[in-house]
Amino acid sequence: MKSENLITKGELMEEKLRQYFLDNGYYVVRGVKYKHLGSDITDIDLFLYARISSLSRERINVDIKNKKTPKAFERIIWTKGLQELLSTDGCVVATSEKKDSIIEYGKKHGVLILDGNFLQKLSYKIEERITEDDFLKKLSEIKCYDVYKNQTWNNIYEDSKSRLLNEMDFSGFNSSLICIKYFLEKCFDKQKTEIATRVAYLTISHLLIILDYILKDIAFLDIDIRKEALSDGFKFGNLGRDGVNRTIDMAIKITNSRIPANAIKQSIDTSETDILKDYFSKSEVSKIIFRIAIELENKAFSKKITNPNDLDISIRSLLSVLLDFFKINRKSFFDLYSGIIM
Repeated sequence: MKSENLITKGELMEEKLRQYFLDNGYYVVRGVKYKHLGSDITDIDLFLYARISSLSRERINVDIKNKKTPKAFERIIWTKGLQELLSTDGCVVATSEKKDSIIEYGKKHGVLILDGNFLQKLSYKIEERITEDDFLKKLSEIKCYDVYKNQTWNNIYEDSKSRLLNEMDFSGFNSSLICIKYFLEKCFDKQKTEIATRVAYLTISHLLIILDYILKDIAFLDIDIRKEALSDGFKFGNLGRDGVNRTIDMAIKITNSRIPANAIKQSIDTSETDILKDYFSKSEVSKIIFRIAIELENKAFSKKITNPNDLDISIRSLLSVLLDFFKINRKSFFDLYSGIIM
């Protein structure tokens, strides 16, 4: 996938900072749209996520202004307010200004300042990674006529990124599954195999970050309780089994339906998600999904994409579990890439 656009000064700085935070162990997403009920509110220049320990995670919003008049004090106020709205654990303002007063003001209000002196030292090997801008341009040229009803792949990918801001829960996980299934199936379209593979890698990485955030609260539960928690979440979303059952009972009463409530409950309580529950409840899996998410992000943006057959065994195992869950023949999928130079 060749670079097609000349990158602007601001875009280059965002890519430089993304690479800096990636090199420091963060999972990084650039240009995340903050939405509410389908309306775009603003963009987050960088979203950072880190697995600090089995019990704790760190989420940070980053604002970047590489301009002659960056208005750093305003950006500090804006970014701190956005941190409160997003309930992130910290925030960063990267500015081309070099005044000590800006750093002091940021420190006073709990905002880390990366000033012009720091930004000047950043390097970026543009030949190694595809920029977010080139990637989005490529996705915007592909339209979906089935599942997502006339949306471009760009829109679907943007929605997947946005879930990392306000759907780090079972609702976000289940929505991400639908997205991943779509792109894995599109890999079979030979004209779109490479780009679909890239988006599949990225949306799977988003799914893993959401799940990693969920797992922090149940990591030390007994294995059977952990399995039950995951099973309920995968089947019933954020409401859980009890919440869904109450909703069904209420709907039956309101509509005077003749359909027995138990019949509806049994139709939802299937064993289809057991493969996900059994896999993701394993302690050894929960410990590596953050690492896999970072690796998949890197594979997706690498100038030379990695063939799924050449992925690390742990990533191939995860991919196989997802293929089985979606009822996509895993042999057919991996055979698709045999002999393909990507």
